[in-house]
Amino acid sequence: MESHRRTKVALAAGLASGLLLAAAAPAGLTGWLAWVALAPAGAVALAWRGTRAGQLAVPLAYGVYLEALLIRALPFGIADGQWGDPPPVMIGDSPVLFVALLAVPAFAALLYAIRFGEPWGLERLAPGLRPAAAVAIPAAAFGALDFVRVNIDPGGFWGPLFLSQHETGALALSALGGPWLVSFAIGASGYAVAQLALALAARTRPGTTTGAPARGAVAVSLGTAALVAAGVTAGLSVDRGGGRWAVVAAVQPGYDTAEEDRWQTRHFEPGSYGAAAADLIRDLSPLTREAAAAGAEIVVWPEAAVWVDPAAGKAGSELRRLASESGAAIVVPYFLRERRQGQTTVVLPDGSFTATQAKQRPMWFLGENGDNRAAPEPVSVGGIRTGTMLGVDNQGPRVARALAGERAELLVSATHDWEQLAGPQRAFAAVNAAATGTPLVRADWRYGSAIYGPEGERIAGAGGDLERTVLVASVTLGEGTTPYTVVGELFGWLLLALTCAAGVTGMAGSFRWTSEPSVAPR
Repeated sequence: MESHRRTKVALAAGLASGLLLAAAAPAGLTGWLAWVALAPAGAVALAWRGTRAGQLAVPLAYGVYLEALLIRALPFGIADGQWGDPPPVMIGDSPVLFVALLAVPAFAALLYAIRFGEPWGLERLAPGLRPAAAVAIPAAAFGALDFVRVNIDPGGFWGPLFLSQHETGALALSALGGPWLVSFAIGASGYAVAQLALALAARTRPGTTTGAPARGAVAVSLGTAALVAAGVTAGLSVDRGGGRWAVVAAVQPGYDTAEEDRWQTRHFEPGSYGAAAADLIRDLSPLTREAAAAGAEIVVWPEAAVWVDPAAGKAGSELRRLASESGAAIVVPYFLRERRQGQTTVVLPDGSFTATQAKQRPMWFLGENGDNRAAPEPVSVGGIRTGTMLGVDNQGPRVARALAGERAELLVSATHDWEQLAGPQRAFAAVNAAATGTPLVRADWRYGSAIYGPEGERIAGAGGDLERTVLVASVTLGEGTTPYTVVGELFGWLLLALTCAAGVTGMAGSFRWTSEPSVAPR
């Protein structure tokens, strides 16, 4: 009977934590919920570590979290008419059934099998270290999980804890150690609250003496809060360099190139991409001129705006004329169907084109080819070192940090997203700007175009609805001088190493685990 009661408590705690995490995600209620979201599941994992109930709560929470995000993010029909060969898991032009019924449950089962969320190897530490380790080990595991997922995921991405802070001051932590530091801090906060709650609950039990454990839990909780506050303060005080200003713009056409009933897309067929480029240039010219009239020096078009070499033929002539007449440099992402490669160039007001910058994370599962990739390198646009990212290049800090490390002063993210992916993409853009201390211009075909300052603050935004618009704003140019830009992924690797060491230690002692409940960390 007692084991059944514990299982019910674990189920309830896991469900509560999962829903709180979902409510803290982009497009949720508020990112501040993330700081307490893991407390219910974490309390179960700490109180009953080594038992089935303690093993269940956190993996269940993560599974519920992903399901809540992905089911609404992958509606049927999202791939209808889109370019590329969809994988065989698509049903009704969406992978939602595969993801919801197989992928997420399998991932949650893997987390359950490795006892993810438990403070592995805690019993092997000295008693005085256990309160801190009970917080640090699970927090490191959450940071390491985000680090691994972001770096190996090939396509649309949801669920890293750090995205929840894209509109809060806590995002400043990313400037110190990257977004993984934000995830670590969120995990530490949740477990610190859980440990404090367990210690306070133990004090109310008749005949229980918990002075030392309670004092340790209180000290760890206060220390965690102080460290997070100090980290945020340090992140906010980072000198991001710069001092120069630039006026930039993002063009959002307000339609999809798969919409065959539009005159702008009537020629998007093999053999007629030149005519399609002429139509698109003619359609985007008024928006580009509007941006230039508002003072924009650099105007960014969305991903794969033309499907021919923009520097050649009639397309090149039209782009040179538009840049010359408007007086603005135009960032032109393009796609070559025969090569299945995406890249970007910039046409300058003097009629010249910059060197191309290739897409760094090609979606190979949709047929994109990355053979044209080279190390990310900014180009000079009117004296402004500009680095471009295409599509899912923005989903993770790797490309943005590489460009900032090469002294990019401005980042550009050109995308072609569906509505439900726009929220995470906007959040990633804010994180990348804050982590590297570099302003970022995000231009999408239909949803969520925005301009971010070097602290990740949104200066201008198109919102999440379908809209034809142009955004113009002044930004302080960055110099890529944040600690994260300098040290790179060091903190992520440290979290991964700590997690692996703790996991191996915990697995080595697994023969000691029993079905009896453990006491609160002491």
